Parts: sequence; C-alpha cells; structure tokens
Amino acid sequence: MNIDKHLEEKSIPALLWLYARPSMFASLITGLYGIIDGIFIGQKLGPAGIAAITLAFPITSLLIGIGVLISIGTSILINKNIASGNHEMARTYIFKGINLFFLFSFITTIGAFFAPQIMSILGKGTNAYIVDLSQSFISVLLFGSVIYLAPIFLNDILKNLGKPREAMFAMIAGTITNIILDYIFIFIFNMELVGAAIATITGQLVASLVIFLFIRKHSIWKIKRNKYHLKYMSYLNIIKTGFTSFIIQVSTMLILVIHNRLFLQYGHELYVSSFGIIGYALTAFWLLINGFVSGSQPIISFNHAIASGHRVRKTVKISFVFIIGFSTFFSLLFYIFPEQIISIFSQHDPQLYNITKRGFYLVMYALPFAGINVLVAMYFQSIGKSKTSIFLAVSRVVFFMLPLILILPKMFGVNGIYLIVPFSEVGTAILSILFIKHNLDKGKVYLSSGRLNENKNT
Repeated sequence: MNIDKHLEEKSIPALLWLYARPSMFASLITGLYGIIDGIFIGQKLGPAGIAAITLAFPITSLLIGIGVLISIGTSILINKNIASGNHEMARTYIFKGINLFFLFSFITTIGAFFAPQIMSILGKGTNAYIVDLSQSFISVLLFGSVIYLAPIFLNDILKNLGKPREAMFAMIAGTITNIILDYIFIFIFNMELVGAAIATITGQLVASLVIFLFIRKHSIWKIKRNKYHLKYMSYLNIIKTGFTSFIIQVSTMLILVIHNRLFLQYGHELYVSSFGIIGYALTAFWLLINGFVSGSQPIISFNHAIASGHRVRKTVKISFVFIIGFSTFFSLLFYIFPEQIISIFSQHDPQLYNITKRGFYLVMYALPFAGINVLVAMYFQSIGKSKTSIFLAVSRVVFFMLPLILILPKMFGVNGIYLIVPFSEVGTAILSILFIKHNLDKGKVYLSSGRLNENKNT
C-alpha cells in the first residue's frame, strides 16, 4: 500500500489528473450501459418503454445508494487509516465492508418477491402494459442485486488502493459486455426489459470478476486472524461515513417517485417518458461529475488526515473551477442540440419531442449548482464531517424540494414540476457554499487526528 508519498508530495493538478481522469472515464463507462439501455428501449418499444424504465428508476437509484453507502464509507476509512500508518486497521475495514455488502445484498434480493406490489404502487395511474414492463425489469435486477452491487462496492476500494486505471479497465469490460448483450436480448430475442435487466446483471458480473483479478493478490488481504474481529462500532463507522452518499441517492429516488406521480396527476404518460429521456441525457453529466469528485476524494481525505491544509484547499479550489466550467459546457450543449439528443432516445414522436424540449430548457440551468452540491457533499464526507454533509443532503429535500413540490405545480402546472429540481439545486448550492466557506475560513480543515498543520492561516 505504497500510495502515501505521491498523495502527500505530488502536485495537486497532477494528482487530480491521475485520479479524476480514470475515475471520470470509469464512471462514464460504468453508467454507459444505462444510457444504452435507454437508447435501445426507446428505439424498440417507444414512449411506453421509456415510461416503464422511468417508473423503475427509483428502485435502481435505491440500489446504487446502498452500493455507495458501503463503498464510500469503506473507502474513506481505508484511506484515512493508510494515511495514519495504520495499515492493519485499513485491512480490517475491507473485510467489514464486505460483510455489510453481503448483508445488504441479501436484503435487496428478498425485495424481488415484492416487485409486483412495488411497481403497482409506483405505476399507479398508468396502463397495465407499462407497469408489467417495469415489474419484469425490477424483478430481475433485485434478484441479481448481489451481482449488481458488487462492482459499485469493489470499484471504489480498488481506487483507494492506488489502482484507478485498473478500476477503469474493469468497468470498460463490464460495459462492453452489457452493450453487446443489450442488443442481442432486446432486438434479436425480443426480450424487452427482461433482456435489458439480464444484460445489466451480466455486465456487472464481468466487471466484478475483472476487479477481483486485479485485487486478489494485493497485500490488503494479508490480515492477521486475531485482528479480524467483529466490532459493531466499526460497522457503524462505515455506515456513518457513507451515509451522505446514501441520502443523496435516496433523495434522488424520492425526486423520481414524486415527479412521476405529479406528471401523471397534472399531465399524462408522455410527460413521464419525457422525464425519462431528460434523465438519460443528463446521466452522462452526472457520471462525469461524480467520477471527478470520486477521484478527488482520496486526495482530500489523505491530505486532511495528515493535516496538510493548503493541499486540501487547493484541491477544493481547482475542483470548483473545473465543475463550474464543465457544468456550463453541458448546459450549452443541451441548449444548442436538444433535437439531436432527444432523437437518440425516441421514435420521432412530435408530441414527445416538444414536451421533452421544453423540459430540457427548464432543467438545464440547474447543472452548475448541482455539480457544486455533489462536490461539497463529498468534501465534508472526506474530512470526517458526516453530520454537515448529511444536513446539506437532507436540507435539499426538506427546506427546498418539499415546499416547491407543494407550490410550483399549482402555479405553473407541468412546467412547475420541471422547475422543482433547478430551484432546489440553487437553494442547496447557496447553503453548501456558505458551509464550505465557513469551514475553510475558520481553518477547521487543518486539524485532523490530533495533528496541527504548521500554518493554520495558509
């Protein structure tokens, strides 16, 4: 585990290039199967298929939330213990993370038996064919959740062991497998959403096997038997550290559920389809932003652990500049090329196109603010301020989203539903900036593990 020196001494721009670049690419490749699913489903099944997969989004989001809860929590604790020189405890946290992974995977697998009831609730107000399509997709995904969650958990572990490129290669292998099987199952065998789900699970299995090949001979597994004992506080530490990422995903799940319900209440199924197309189009943005932030996480957490405050500050500043620039670029892309983007996911339905184009113009202004919120959440997680990170994530829903849900649809109809997310992101971003500015200005970032940085006012 000889990653200490370069995280401590290498220049911050070089480190971000080293960690964020493969992390962004791996994240994009990992999520590319979802985008391909949307393209194949939209072209094969039309608006009904897109509506069905959109109704299933909340369950997918919940599964991802469980995966990042364990992976982020375990990864940050591994990184902090490596920085403190406590390699034995870092190894122990790997095994405890694995225990949590199998526990949560077992729980989610049981959910497959309740897929009909779940989708009947989520799909209330739409036709039976769409509900049946959603149910078939979710049943397979939940039944194979142990495979679906594995690369989400293992990928972050691999990156924090100093192997970001290997993590990227594993995701590429899984995605290529998924895309090939997607085409075969959906277009050749006409398996509809069942085929999409099976292709997804198989792709995740391939990614997991590749990661295991890279990680199996690592010294992290050489743990002394008497050191590997079950302490419930260690499990709670993992959950506490990764809880913000889980809350963010759960809030995303709630957003999807509420938006779907509101679109069916104030509009009809085409609005659900349009929301799904926007979600697919924005997936690339979210994947790249999350990949960049995930790549910056080891740099922030390690340098915070060794009380190198000026390096943490520099990492945050560069990350802010990148995210604002990158988000602005994506906003302009959606503004200039809406027709080309929408046509990728639809069968050229004029009504669906007009609805989706209007939705794009209402949602895209949120992107720079959404990127800031993701970065600030990860920053507070990385320095051990989980309560602050959780507060910001909860504030997004409680202080902004819920009031807007009650106000905007009544004032502006379906247009108000699209505006809920942008307004929520703006409000949360203002709060996030105030919190991180206070943290950096007060010098709290320079204290860690009882060590003082040489110059608190750097």
